[in-house]
Amino acid sequence: MRSRAEIRGALEAVLRTVSLLILAWMLWLSLDRSHAETIVSARSANLARALHDWTSGGTAPDRISAQLDSTPSPLERDWLVALWGAGSPVSWSGDLPAGGVSVQPVRSPRGGLTVLIAAPSGADVRVSDDVGPLDTAKAARGGARFDVPAASGVIQARVGGSTARASVEDSVELRRVLVLGSAGWESKFVIAALEEDGWKVDAELPVAPGVSVRQGSAGPLDTARYSAIVVLDGSATSRAGDIARYVSSGGGLILAASAGGLDAFSPLRAGSTGRVVGGAVLASEPGATSLRSLPLIPIASLRVDAIALDRRDGSIAAAARRHGAGRVLQLGYVDTWRWRMSGGDASFAEHRAWWTRSVASVAYAPRVRTVSKQLDDAPVARLIGALGSPSSRPPASLATAAGLVSLWWLFSLLAFCLLAEWTSRRLRGAR
Repeated sequence: MRSRAEIRGALEAVLRTVSLLILAWMLWLSLDRSHAETIVSARSANLARALHDWTSGGTAPDRISAQLDSTPSPLERDWLVALWGAGSPVSWSGDLPAGGVSVQPVRSPRGGLTVLIAAPSGADVRVSDDVGPLDTAKAARGGARFDVPAASGVIQARVGGSTARASVEDSVELRRVLVLGSAGWESKFVIAALEEDGWKVDAELPVAPGVSVRQGSAGPLDTARYSAIVVLDGSATSRAGDIARYVSSGGGLILAASAGGLDAFSPLRAGSTGRVVGGAVLASEPGATSLRSLPLIPIASLRVDAIALDRRDGSIAAAARRHGAGRVLQLGYVDTWRWRMSGGDASFAEHRAWWTRSVASVAYAPRVRTVSKQLDDAPVARLIGALGSPSSRPPASLATAAGLVSLWWLFSLLAFCLLAEWTSRRLRGAR
């Protein structure tokens, strides 16, 4: 066990060491005090001019603070990063909502674009192109979706002070659609709806055992020829194996209500089927039939890799899944031709657009890539990645942190340590 004298000697050594460190600290501060720290700041409105001034001023600022009410351009953001790399730490502050934009060409003869916006729920989203405004919406569940018939130049999505930009230069290459079903009203009007919307349709319609009516030239089921296959009923069960191979290689498949319940297509379908719900309405007055009033064969149980796309009265009316590299859409609505024939004045267009959307959602349509500009499609995320999270001031350097301590506090601590050591030594009789 150490004696009291040894403990007092160790304490005196600690006080002496602290005194020497404080003396060194004070000396360092006195030598560094000739240089006054320069802290500069700028707002979004004058950031471009300020960057030029800070770079060409001859002496780099010690710290930079950017107060942003809108996202800086990629050039301004990269300029700030360069200044930080040159020895001027940068911080930024501002309430900039996170946002992002993705533009995808629609796989349809109609063309058009699907614009997907990531934004905080409840935020106002405005979409425009080089010509002017296109549409507005309020974000829900993390974003918003816009179907844009045509756009010129660059798509801009503005969410508060954040503006994301994306190119619209890619296009898609469409191929033919094959319709397989028995000769009847449903086959007739599905083919008519697709052709009216610009799809090139091949068809194979059995009319008797061993006898089929064909439209278009017969060819192999391959993605080099077909973008999608529409199976309307059990007349295509003999080709189920070829259809499965086609979908696995990337092709698109639509299983209509009658086909979805067949065992031949069980490896492909999104789920098993239930009993028919509702009945066909044969009304004498136009407008009595709509999509929601058609009889429905609900998809009773989904596979684990399938998702429900449409529901009616709690029953799943449409579901989709991936099979290999391709997509499968299973529909539950029966006799959609009744909607076209017994609907209102807009039923022709609605029936046509519904079938086009269904085929476009699964169609194999390779993109035709073009050289496009690198645009800021997620500006806030890129800003945080480059400069870190928003803060009120940049992190202080060691010299700055040391300079924040008052010299009077340091002198007081030094005097206390020296006096305590001297008192201890005198009390034990040492010099």
